[in-house]
Amino acid sequence: MTAAPPPDDPDRLRAEAREHLRGGRVVPALLTFNRLIERMAAGAADFRLIGETLSAVGEHAQAVSAFEQSLALDDWPPEVHHGLGQALYRLGETDRAASHLRVAAERGGAFVSMLALASILPGCPAAGHEEVLRVRRELTAWLAAGRGGSPLPPRPPRPPPRERIRVGYLSSWFPAANYMKPVYGLLNAHDRRAVEVHLFSDAPPDAPFPGYRPGLGDRVHPVAGFENDAVAEAVRLAGIDVLVDLNGASSPGRLGLFLSPCAPVVLAWFNQYATSGLPGIDGIVGDGEVVRPEEERFYSERVFRLPLSYLTFEVTHPAPPVAPPPAATGGPLRFGSLVSAYKLTDPTLDLWAEVLSAAPGSRLVLANSALGKECNRLRLADRFASRGIGAERLSMLGPAPHREFLAYYDRIDVALDASPYNGGTTTMEALWQGVPVLSYCGDRWAGRTTASIARRSPAAEFVRGDAKDLVAFAGALAADPATPARLAALRRTLRTDLARSSACDTASLARAMESLYRLALADPAWPGR
Repeated sequence: MTAAPPPDDPDRLRAEAREHLRGGRVVPALLTFNRLIERMAAGAADFRLIGETLSAVGEHAQAVSAFEQSLALDDWPPEVHHGLGQALYRLGETDRAASHLRVAAERGGAFVSMLALASILPGCPAAGHEEVLRVRRELTAWLAAGRGGSPLPPRPPRPPPRERIRVGYLSSWFPAANYMKPVYGLLNAHDRRAVEVHLFSDAPPDAPFPGYRPGLGDRVHPVAGFENDAVAEAVRLAGIDVLVDLNGASSPGRLGLFLSPCAPVVLAWFNQYATSGLPGIDGIVGDGEVVRPEEERFYSERVFRLPLSYLTFEVTHPAPPVAPPPAATGGPLRFGSLVSAYKLTDPTLDLWAEVLSAAPGSRLVLANSALGKECNRLRLADRFASRGIGAERLSMLGPAPHREFLAYYDRIDVALDASPYNGGTTTMEALWQGVPVLSYCGDRWAGRTTASIARRSPAAEFVRGDAKDLVAFAGALAADPATPARLAALRRTLRTDLARSSACDTASLARAMESLYRLALADPAWPGR
C-alpha cells in the first residue's frame, strides 16, 4: 500500500487550496497557499492563482505582489501579465498596467487583453491621441476577425422626412439613476412631438428605470442576452432613424454591434471620451471644451460639438442635504476626492501632493471601493509618502450605499479632480452636494470633462488654466482667513443655483440634440446618404 503524502507535502497543499477555491472558500484557500509559500514550495502557477483569487475579492495591492512573484519565476505567461495589468489599473497605476496588457495581447493573442488595453488607454498619462486611435482600430480588427468571415448586416436605408424622427438609445445602465444623470435629463426633456424615443436596454427585463419619465409613444426594447446581429435586426425592425450608443467601452460585448452601421445614422454620446475606432459609428457628440479642432484627425468619427456641456444633467435620485463646509467650524482646509481608484494616476498624486504642500496643515479625504481593503490603503499611503505626504494628512474611506457615500462630501471643503482622467459623475455629485471642484483643462477629452460641466456652473472659478495655476489657487485658498466664510456662502446656494444654471439646462440639451439628429439625417454628405 502506498503511504499517504504528509500534510505539508507541496502537491497535497496545492490540491487542498484548489479544492477550497472550487468550493468558494477563499480564505481557507489563501491560508493553504500561505503554507505552501512558507515552505518555499510555491511556483509560478501557484502565485498566478493567488493573484487571480486576490483580484477577485478586491485585494488588488496583494494581487500585484502575487503576480509579480509569479513573473519573477516565469516571465512568459501572458495570463500573468494580463492579471498584473488589471490589478495595477484598479489601483491607478495605469501606465504600468498598459505595458503589461500590451505584453499579454502580443504574446497570448487574447481578445480580452486587447480589449482591456483599448479600454484603459484614454486615461493613461503616457498614451497620446494617436496611440488611442491606433489601438482602438486594432481592437476593431480583432472584433471583425472574431466573426469568422460572416457578412455584416448592411446599413438600413434613409427614411423619408417625417415629423417625428425615431431615435434609439442603447445602454446597459438604464437602471443606474446616479450614473445616468445626463441621459435621463435628455430623455425627460425630449419633445415627443419631434422625437419618438426607443430605449434598447441590456439591463434585466424587470429592472426599474428610476430616473426616467416615459413620454407619449416611448418604447422599451429589452435586448439583454441578444447576439449583436439580433440587436441590429431589432433596431431595423423598429425603424430607427438615429441610434445613439450610450455604452462606449463600458459594455464590451456590444462593441461588435458597431462593425457596421445598424441604423441610417449612428452616434456615440455620454460615455465616450475618445474615439471608438469603430466603422459603424458615424459621429461622436462632445462640445467645444472637450475636443479641439486640431484633435479631430485622431477620431474615426465625425466630431459634433454641442453649444453647451455634452454632460448637461438632471438629478433624479435622492441625495442628502447640503451640509456646511468643515472649514466653517475651524481647523485646516480639507481637500478631497471620491473618484474611483483607477483614476488615481501618478500625475494625479503628483498634483495633489503639490496642493497639500502649498497648503500647509491641510488634509486630504479620499473614498472609493478599493479603499475598503487595508492593503490597498497602505499601497496608496506609500505612494503619497514617496511624494512627501505623510499618512497623518490622509483620510481614506471605503465603499458605502450611494446616499451614505454622497454624505462623505460633508467632510470635504474643496474637491480635487483627477488627471488625466477627470471625474464625470463624481464632478456632478460634488457640485450637487455644494462642494466646488478644483480642476484644470487637460490634454485630452477625458481630462476636460470637469471643465465642460463646472465652467457652466456657479463654481466656474475653480476651473483653472493649468496645473501650476491650480496649485497656486489652492495655496491661496488655504492661506486666506476669509475662505471658510466664502465656502460656506457658496455651499448655501450652490445646489439651487446649479439647478438653474446651464449645467442643468436639460431642455436646451434636448433641443441641441434634436437639431443634431435632424442635421445628420438631412446632410447629403453624411455616410450612407
